[in-house]
Amino acid sequence: MNSPKSIFSKDIIGWSLYDFANTIYSMNILSLYLKRWIVEDLGHDGLYYDIAFSASMLLTGLVMPALGALSDHSGKKKLFLFLFTLSCCISVGIIPIVHAGQIMIIMLVFGLSNFFYEGGMVFYNSLLYSVSEGNRARFVSGVGVAIGYFGAVAGMILVLPFVTGKIFGLDIPGFGNGGKVASFLPTGILFLLFSIPIFLWVKERKNLLKSGKVNFRKAYSEVWEGIRNTKKYPGVMRFLIADYFLEDAVATVILNIGIFSSFVIGFTDSDLTLFLTISTISAMVGSYFIGLIAQKLSLKKMMTLIIWGWILVLLLFILIENQLIIYFLGSILGILLGGLWTVSRPLLAEMAPHDELGRFFGLYSLSGRAAAVVGPVIWGVMVYLFAPSRPLGKILSELLALTPESSAKLPYRFAVISLVIMITIGLIIFRKVPDKKGLDRI
Repeated sequence: MNSPKSIFSKDIIGWSLYDFANTIYSMNILSLYLKRWIVEDLGHDGLYYDIAFSASMLLTGLVMPALGALSDHSGKKKLFLFLFTLSCCISVGIIPIVHAGQIMIIMLVFGLSNFFYEGGMVFYNSLLYSVSEGNRARFVSGVGVAIGYFGAVAGMILVLPFVTGKIFGLDIPGFGNGGKVASFLPTGILFLLFSIPIFLWVKERKNLLKSGKVNFRKAYSEVWEGIRNTKKYPGVMRFLIADYFLEDAVATVILNIGIFSSFVIGFTDSDLTLFLTISTISAMVGSYFIGLIAQKLSLKKMMTLIIWGWILVLLLFILIENQLIIYFLGSILGILLGGLWTVSRPLLAEMAPHDELGRFFGLYSLSGRAAAVVGPVIWGVMVYLFAPSRPLGKILSELLALTPESSAKLPYRFAVISLVIMITIGLIIFRKVPDKKGLDRI
């Protein structure tokens, strides 16, 4: 086997920079600004956003496994990735053009942007083994996640002047207070700009191309045949089912961390930006070192520890309101989030044939996106049912003798409890996934 390439080789940098680019979208649109703009500025119920997000994830789950199979046969993963990336960026740029009163159109455009963002990840993930091989791919996966989180921090900082006219309280000459809506167009431009290197520097490896031609209908047949025949690839189906429950919680945390921190912890916009910056830097550093460690240790054992960490940290979020401690917990949560994505990609890839990675990462998308359909809706329903103005919320507030302030926080605490339950179910299922020892070659 040849010596592993340096992480500074052009194709690895190009592949990793796509993680940098797409996390600008996930941070600014999904975590930081869009839902809060809908709820806090436009005065609409957050359920509008939750339903639009869930519908886009459902569409992703239904379509992407077949498109992943098509990309395996065509050898055009980069073309698919380019079209999905461009479409996402255009959709994000359209949102501020739509009249603020047209909430259904805004949600439709947002849903499309998220579909293209999520769909692109199928082709991006399956390009991992075009830039790395064997256990080295575990480290490269961690490098990508680490650079991605650096992108989230950079994206926040680059977009912040458009939103507030300031960076961490300092006035920026030439920028006015554009509000949350002013973040959307710059986010789309930055996403597109930083994605360019993957299209210029990464070359798809032809030895990973699956033989034979296939159309969209046949691609679906391959997908369902693959689901039926997962016994040929031990652990794949169990991993995908466990991932369903894990992704349920993760996607919901990403979507609602801003709302939770604002209503329960009492964070201001500046506090929230600092919290997300600390969490993201922690994720960046943690992902890099977890990727290093993953070259030597069992991916299954690492994944199990990461899942236990999620359970513990979310329970502490329910119980603690001290802001200094929350900053610390946010740092731990960032490491766990980065670690989950660093470990899960190679864990699946090492259980699947490498000439079918598009199809299997499509199934991975189906599992995670199906979860993301359910998770945000469950969160929204929990917040609705336990709100102080609802009968169930009133009864619990009276039984627990809560103050009005505590009653207002109660629905968000129950929403987090629902996530803990989901993760625990995922952990129970994951326990019987085979413990692969890694690969020395493709």
